[in-house]
Amino acid sequence: MSFESFGFKKFINDALNEIGFKEPTSIQSLVIPKIKKHANIVAQAHTGTGKTHAFLLPILNNIDINEEKTQAVIITPTRELARQIFQNASEIINFNKKISKAIFIGGQDSQKQQEQLHKQQPMLVVGTPSRLKELYETGALKITTTTFVVIDEFDMIFDLGFIDEIDFLLSKMKESVNISLFSATLPNELKPFLVKYLNNALFIDDSKNKPSNKNVEHALIWTKNRENQSVFNNLINSINPYIVIIFVNRKDQVNMVNGWLKDLGINNVGELHAGLDPRIRASMQKRVQNNEFKYIIATDMAARGLDINGVSHIISIDLPNDLSYYIHRSGRTGRNNFTGQSFVLHNSDNQSSIEQLQKNGVEFKNFKLIENNLVEISPKAKKPKYYNPLSPGEVASKKVVAKYKNEKVKPNYKKKRKAELLEIKRKIRREHIKENISKIKKEKYQKRRQDIFEN
Repeated sequence: MSFESFGFKKFINDALNEIGFKEPTSIQSLVIPKIKKHANIVAQAHTGTGKTHAFLLPILNNIDINEEKTQAVIITPTRELARQIFQNASEIINFNKKISKAIFIGGQDSQKQQEQLHKQQPMLVVGTPSRLKELYETGALKITTTTFVVIDEFDMIFDLGFIDEIDFLLSKMKESVNISLFSATLPNELKPFLVKYLNNALFIDDSKNKPSNKNVEHALIWTKNRENQSVFNNLINSINPYIVIIFVNRKDQVNMVNGWLKDLGINNVGELHAGLDPRIRASMQKRVQNNEFKYIIATDMAARGLDINGVSHIISIDLPNDLSYYIHRSGRTGRNNFTGQSFVLHNSDNQSSIEQLQKNGVEFKNFKLIENNLVEISPKAKKPKYYNPLSPGEVASKKVVAKYKNEKVKPNYKKKRKAELLEIKRKIRREHIKENISKIKKEKYQKRRQDIFEN
């Protein structure tokens, strides 16, 4: 199947040829014909499968350039994702500049946005929930004319607590509005919302079609519960990244990791997290996507949706609480047929999370840092169920092990077993000492006897 089979208008096909898109992805093949025919969609699809263009292409194709009013609203959970979708839309709209567009997100001057809206209602609106609600309440944004609305990364919108804003915005739109909802997961908590607004929706489950990660090598760096900084320093010195994203779980950890890099003489570091001033945050995203930084420190707000070209390495200082975000983190590398590596600083605290990811199909390799060189090691052998601290020749201890092996487990049995084994070991050592003393005495007696006879 090719994009031409969808029957797009000429400017859409021209844009696709310029971008270099040849064949649609799985989610695009499933969704584009449905949205193009004004169907309500609930699509479950992973980040990186091409879902942005799955809704952008049919919506832009269906916009009527003769109607100077808002016809499509795309709602995203983060400013960064909104900017990226707006950029993707702009690439296509460049081939039909009669389509007006605007982005409305937090951190921008609300008064200027209101003035802009009073002059013209954009045909395509991209924005975050709170700012769109604010602009509607001021009377500046007219969303009652909207024909298409897309809610992207809906599970993330729910997690961030924006469900009330979404409910408010949809309640102000006409009943015939076409709703497309995209989500990586569909938790049970979302069902009341789906029942309220999407009774006749088509459910499309493309979650089995995960973004190809064959080009990503997942690696565990065992820290032996040492300070993460020393292991991190050795890891940075052992790799030669084109671009590396270092993920932390909290924004207050960004300064900590930045300090580690400065200790290594690395000062030009990009940052992506919610703690940045809005203007700096927007500027930083643009600089990051222009590949101005070799080292980037980020929270999980950068793990979903953002496409940064040339990322060769990912380092997770720790695993996220929501393990699905690890898949999003590692998905920032190994894109566009390039290879990449995703490193995790591994310790006993995150062992259970590693095992859960392995059950979900993530195949980790184990590495050890030896003199700033990464050396792959075989998985550690499991410890025997009953550990014998005595030598193989000490049969008595084996009998004790066998005794406890056949008995039911009792409280403090390990302490009792250890004490009994130590007592047996002391007894054997005492007997060994006695034997040595007797041997020494015998040797001395024989020597004295020999001396007496010789003299």
